This record gives sequence, structure tokens and C-alpha cells, in this order.
Amino acid sequence: MSLSENIRKFRTEKNMTQEQLANLLGVSSQTVSKWETSETYPDGSLLVPLANTLDVSLDRLFGNQNVCVADISISVMNVLAKESDENKFDLARTLCWYIEKGLFGLLDDTDDLFETADSVKNDSYILNDRGFTQISNGKAPFFSLFPEPECGWGEIIGDGEEMRKIFECLSSPETMKAILYIHSKESNYIFEDVVLVRECNIPNECLEKVVSDLLSLNLLVRKDINIDGKDTILYETRPSHKIIALLLFAQNMNYSGGYSYQIINRSETPFLR
Repeated sequence: MSLSENIRKFRTEKNMTQEQLANLLGVSSQTVSKWETSETYPDGSLLVPLANTLDVSLDRLFGNQNVCVADISISVMNVLAKESDENKFDLARTLCWYIEKGLFGLLDDTDDLFETADSVKNDSYILNDRGFTQISNGKAPFFSLFPEPECGWGEIIGDGEEMRKIFECLSSPETMKAILYIHSKESNYIFEDVVLVRECNIPNECLEKVVSDLLSLNLLVRKDINIDGKDTILYETRPSHKIIALLLFAQNMNYSGGYSYQIINRSETPFLR
């Protein structure tokens, strides 16, 4: 689209009249009208204020899609840095949704075909020989991107024994109760192991195994101290966002809804090689 068409497009998208735009820029409404009909063009000194008023970049204003990665990176960092702390994560996820859009090869002029992150309730994913994405738009929305390393995932996962030990801990009902309890407490919360018996209804005969699981998952740190000449063992909590992420991803495996967008384009190459 031409500059004149873009000025009109972005102005109308903001529900702004020509007169309102003119007043904000200190020009006449007739001047704006001439811009939008290509009779004249904005003065160079007005281009940045015009773009800022319309909430677009100069590249979008001029319809330039040949933007370099460095410019995009700086723009993204500036946008996030200027956003309030309470809105940063929502904005970042919106940007991730547009990353997904770009991975699908959709362009700006197909916005009507690709809803915003806030309006989408279905999941989305891409799966091909270069990796995969997994986007949840349900109660626990997240965006994950897994570019396949050159060596393949098989070399990283190995025989799976390290991962199996983690899932073995998580498979214990008693350990899971303790995990949820730990994550309901603040970090560095100190307690004796008998607290788990009382608070989580963990049988005494299971307590040693539960504590061992929590230590192996790095959710507890053992503290050997001496109080009034008596040796005592205390434990300090280390709640982990990685555990929460793992549980949320596991919950998403049961997802049975629809997919807003999906690409399945794998060849015969297996996941593990």
C-alpha cells in the first residue's frame, strides 16, 4: 500500500477523523486530506510525529517490509522496556503469537485471517523437520518454541534414564502432594520433615522416600544444625518455575480442543535420531 493509503488506513483504525489527526499534528484538515489522496506528502519533519500519532513505525507507515533483524530486536526491547511491569508478560505473549504467525508465513495484510492472542481460545502448533512449537490458549496460556539442534534431540535425551527418574518422582502421589505444598510456600521456607506428614497427610512410612524425591528434584536443601546441643535436620524450600512449567505442559497433553492453526509437514525423519 502507498503512503497515502496507509495514512488513511491507520487513521481510520484508530477511529480518528482527519480533523482530529490534523489538530494533533498542528496542520489543517485539508492538508491531511491531500496526504490521503496523494496530492501532497507530509513534510519530512512531520513523519515521525505522524507515525507516533498513528501508533505505527515509519516502516509500516511507508509499507516497507524489508526490515532487518537488528531493527526488530531493538523495537521489541524498547516496547517491552517501556511497558508497565503488570502488562509486560501479556505484551510479550502477544508478540510471541505474532512470531507464530510469521512462522506460518502470514503477512500483515492477512491480519483478518489470524486472530490476536487475546481472542484465540484454541491451541496452535507447527511441526516439521526444523523443530516444533506448542502454544496453549486455554486457562494456562503459554508459548514454547523448540528448534531442533543440529545433533538432534536424541543426543540430548540419551537413553532417557535421567528424565525417567524425574517422572518416577512425580508419579508418586505422596511426592506430588509434597511438591504442591512446597510451591504453595514462599522460597526459603524452613521446616522439619514431619510437617509434610501433618500438612500433606503423608504416611510416616513414605516420608523418607518423599524427602529423597524432593531433594533429587532440587526442591529442598538439607540443613544440618545443632540446637541446644541437639542435632537437628531442617529443610529449606526451593520452589521451581521449571516444575510448574513441566506440570502445565503435562496438563496440556490432555488437550482435546481445536487448533486455530497447525502445520504438520514432517518427512520420514524420526523425532530421535
